[in-house]
Amino acid sequence: MATGLRAGVDLLRLLDIESKAGPARHREVAKNLSEELVKGHSLSDAMSHQGHYFPKLLIKMIDAGEHAGGMDRVFREMADYYQDLKQTRSKFLSQISMPMIQLVIAILIGCIMIYVNGFFKSGSPNDKAFDLTGIGLRGGSGVAIFLTAVTLFFGTIGVIAFGIWKNWFGCHKVLVPLVRNVPVVGTVFTTTALSRLSMTLSMMLGAGVDAKRSIRDSLLSTGNFYYISGLPQTMGEIERGKSFSEALDAPKLLPADFIQMVAVGEMSGSDSESLERMAIVYREKAQLALTQLAILAGVAIWFMIAAIIIAAIFMIFFQYLNLLNGFLP
Repeated sequence: MATGLRAGVDLLRLLDIESKAGPARHREVAKNLSEELVKGHSLSDAMSHQGHYFPKLLIKMIDAGEHAGGMDRVFREMADYYQDLKQTRSKFLSQISMPMIQLVIAILIGCIMIYVNGFFKSGSPNDKAFDLTGIGLRGGSGVAIFLTAVTLFFGTIGVIAFGIWKNWFGCHKVLVPLVRNVPVVGTVFTTTALSRLSMTLSMMLGAGVDAKRSIRDSLLSTGNFYYISGLPQTMGEIERGKSFSEALDAPKLLPADFIQMVAVGEMSGSDSESLERMAIVYREKAQLALTQLAILAGVAIWFMIAAIIIAAIFMIFFQYLNLLNGFLP
């Protein structure tokens, strides 16, 4: 889209090309967009009518580009942004995939031990049967109990992570100040949001979008409810004629170094270019931090596997000792 628009190709023609390539769902969406445009809808409105096919950030950026011009730049910047996002996500998944596979294998070994444990029987009603695991789980019912406990454990972690992502109970307001200074984890949490804020604000200012809309959409694009909570106060400062740096600093939520760089860009008269460079810097920091987080997650999983193996060895050893003691006079 960026290449075609820069070359002066008509938007309907580009969508017609898109409707003839790619997966069936993509071709259908491209055709729907073309039909919506013919009916008089804007491209951003047509994209918003396609359910969840397009990310909200992309729709907002296209909307800004339509109002102020520069659609080709918007498409080019967003293409780079999503390509970087895809690569970063792929690297993260590839680095934790092997530890996750090994964790699954460790859980399966635990299931096998519990199932085999069901074959050990006591010699007499007064004797206890040999317990291979040391936790009293045996046979198929023991495996079911074990898997239920494992599912509840990881399910709880998943629900907590999902709740944090969706800002349940306004948790971002409490968590972000606590974790943003924590190495690696805090870096991922903050630099990703600041990269999106810088990129969106840079593109909107470069496209000539008015200050109020630029600030509002830029803060919303972060997806970080802690930063978004300062939106009313920031908008109020913009309405009173304050600069971008002063308005963004008013809620005292954004990092001081980010505010300083915005102020320097304003004083030099190159705020859009300065924000674009900041977006790249923060994106690189976020990618590096995400790579480090994947390594830490892998190490944590390794320790979890080691703990399971060590616990299993000790349980078998102590059960064996108890068995030997039973034969002693």
